[in-house]
Amino acid sequence: MPGIINWNELWKATHAGGFHHHGKDLAAHWDSRARLFNKRVMKNREWAKSQVAILGLTPSETVLDMGAGTGRLALPLARQAKSVTALDQSAGMLACLQENMAAEGIGNIRCIQKSWNDVSLDELEPHDVVLSSNSLGVYDLKEALTKMDALAKRAVYIFTFSDGKRDDGLRQFLRENRDGESTDGKRGSWHGRSEIGPASYLVIYNLLAEMGILADIKMMNWQSDVHYASLDEAVAEWKEMHEVPDEKDQQLREFLSQRMTKDGSGLCMHRSHRQVLISWQKGGSSPA
Repeated sequence: MPGIINWNELWKATHAGGFHHHGKDLAAHWDSRARLFNKRVMKNREWAKSQVAILGLTPSETVLDMGAGTGRLALPLARQAKSVTALDQSAGMLACLQENMAAEGIGNIRCIQKSWNDVSLDELEPHDVVLSSNSLGVYDLKEALTKMDALAKRAVYIFTFSDGKRDDGLRQFLRENRDGESTDGKRGSWHGRSEIGPASYLVIYNLLAEMGILADIKMMNWQSDVHYASLDEAVAEWKEMHEVPDEKDQQLREFLSQRMTKDGSGLCMHRSHRQVLISWQKGGSSPA
């Protein structure tokens, strides 16, 4: 039963400002970044293994990985499960995933190029587990969650950021050290990203409760070390991934240099994030 807050409408109202690349051709956006994205996410495999361990998979189970990207989770999932369906709208991401599969000798991943928005329930068979890791970039959250629940036989797992800081505080740093108007005419953020609205995991959790799904929620911290041969390499990588304009080059260089230490291979950046796991087991109430 809807309460005072319409959580799905709140998601819609605040969602567009929370993802700077939305409003673009998303498939093309990720196609152009697939190679670099793959390089970045494959640097740290331990966190992926930790996430997969939480699912408690058995060798007879099937997994649907929503927004699988280049296979950060699909690859370790495939080593534990009977099969994995990797769904992603980016052909470039799935091409990298298929290359990774070949390199690691994995053959039980089925790749489907499609966005979650465009998937209908009659296109995919139910899977034992449905998974989303930082991939709920949808406009209609209720529709997305309803499909996830309908396609899961045992459980649904959603990993998401707790505070939206996907960039280690880069945008906050540039706001605090701004030197004039941004490229879109809005001070302090070159994408004009909105900070309005509650953390997305709260919207997800409360919408699920409104739908009759009583989910579990868990906060998790993870840390990793990322290595670069030089500061120039780090600047180039971060600039491309976060679409930092040329006029912010010096500030980006300062941001990264403050966070790096020298090591035997060049420079090391220690990264620390807090994530949220929202999950529910099937067999409870159906969505309203």
